[in-house]
Amino acid sequence: MNVFFVCGAPKSGTTWLQSVLDAHPEVCCSGEGHFVQRFSLPAAQMINAYNAQLGVEAEKVYEGRPSYQPVDQEEFDDMVRAFILRRMGARASAETRWIGDKTPAYVKQLGRLHHLFPQARILHMVRDPRDVAVSRLSFEARAGRSRALAPGEDDRRKVVEAAIGWWKDAITRVDAFSKAHPGLVHEVTYRDLHADPILTSAGLFGFLGVSTEQVQLERIAAATSFEAMSGRPPGVEDASSFLRKGVPGDWRNGLDADSVELIQEQCGELMRERRFAA
Repeated sequence: MNVFFVCGAPKSGTTWLQSVLDAHPEVCCSGEGHFVQRFSLPAAQMINAYNAQLGVEAEKVYEGRPSYQPVDQEEFDDMVRAFILRRMGARASAETRWIGDKTPAYVKQLGRLHHLFPQARILHMVRDPRDVAVSRLSFEARAGRSRALAPGEDDRRKVVEAAIGWWKDAITRVDAFSKAHPGLVHEVTYRDLHADPILTSAGLFGFLGVSTEQVQLERIAAATSFEAMSGRPPGVEDASSFLRKGVPGDWRNGLDADSVELIQEQCGELMRERRFAA
């Protein structure tokens, strides 16, 4: 089975990309598996402790001739790989050719994923960092912090700084991985997926080598549109919803001048590379 992972800075639209991928009959994309952070790393700690106890018993009980040898890297990798494949494949059908998982934090774990799955494809979702900041501010407001996030407040600046810090780190890490492993990364922008979902998804599915028939792409675009998923036309805001507004460029309505200036100072070069400059 072919494997892929979806990543990107938080609030970049990775959940939307997951929905688009999962709507294709030959693709199964689940979400938020966090397989490195929540399984591989804790399992490594457990195995290290297990190996340490084996060593003690080998010396004290079996005089250096134990029944069991320590778990080596290859055996550990096989265990982790089997777990991930089983979890991602649980929803697969007979038509499925690709299984994957969307977890934004994979931008920080690409090396480990590549070690486990050398042929895995990486799908990177990128959004204008100013829209990322607005989405993050809205997320924090839904959590009850709206007063602290008013323009001019220190907490607002901290949220914006954290959002663009993630954005810069994600772009930098994925770019470096792409250069080191040509042909394994495909980038999708929120802007392009919104402007022309059929053309953008054609490039996405073409990268995976699955069907790009027009009728199918039209069906996927209709099923995963903002209106279909939220029940509202794009641009009609529901501040309490995870699917808040569904339009690019909303930073013009949601960001104060100081935040815009801060983002341009911190992200200007990378923004221009991806045609996000105002």
